[in-house]
Amino acid sequence: MTPDPCPLIRRLYALDDGDYGYSTAELAPLHALYGALPAVLAHYYRTLGKHRELNHTQDDLLTPDNAARQQAPGHLVFYNENQGCCVWGIRHADLHLPDPPVWVSEDRQHWQQESATTSAFLLAMAHLQAMFALPYGGDDGFYQLDGTARATLERHFRRKPFGFAHWLCGIAIYGNHDSDSIVLLNANEADTQLKYASSDAAHFAAMDAVLGQLGEPL
Repeated sequence: MTPDPCPLIRRLYALDDGDYGYSTAELAPLHALYGALPAVLAHYYRTLGKHRELNHTQDDLLTPDNAARQQAPGHLVFYNENQGCCVWGIRHADLHLPDPPVWVSEDRQHWQQESATTSAFLLAMAHLQAMFALPYGGDDGFYQLDGTARATLERHFRRKPFGFAHWLCGIAIYGNHDSDSIVLLNANEADTQLKYASSDAAHFAAMDAVLGQLGEPL
């Protein structure tokens, strides 16, 4: 069975069961480019693709009507970094797969695998956007962590099974609840940057009691 990231994303953003997606007619420009989309990506567009805070607070899910202008050779580009520093896409050869790998490129010519599946990428991106979009902690800045502070974080919080392999030297995501997003930027380096947020006030307070004592503000 193909994984569905949407229920977990709804819990992260405290969304109801409402419709936040594109209709079949609205998705027609994307289908005109490549025919059928991978099942996970098509379901995401139909279910949550129009939710602004989830898809456009920091980086941008390509809307069906502007996707044609953003494409790159050999890849279906569907996500764009907010300053245009990189794009994320799926190889044309993998479009038949229900949940294909996602690749990242800074020049639209050289690509590295970012995530093993589209579902894992969408979960990771939702948590990255959550740092700025969620009501508790979203306006706070970043903190610089050394190795000791990171070890403290890892003792108190579980690592979630998705992230970014390459962008910003890797991004690791932690949190003990579905409502929480604790993000470490430069996760593959000795010094990391921390930002965290939650859609639940009590859960944010519990995170802040630990994380607020770690690191230096940037």
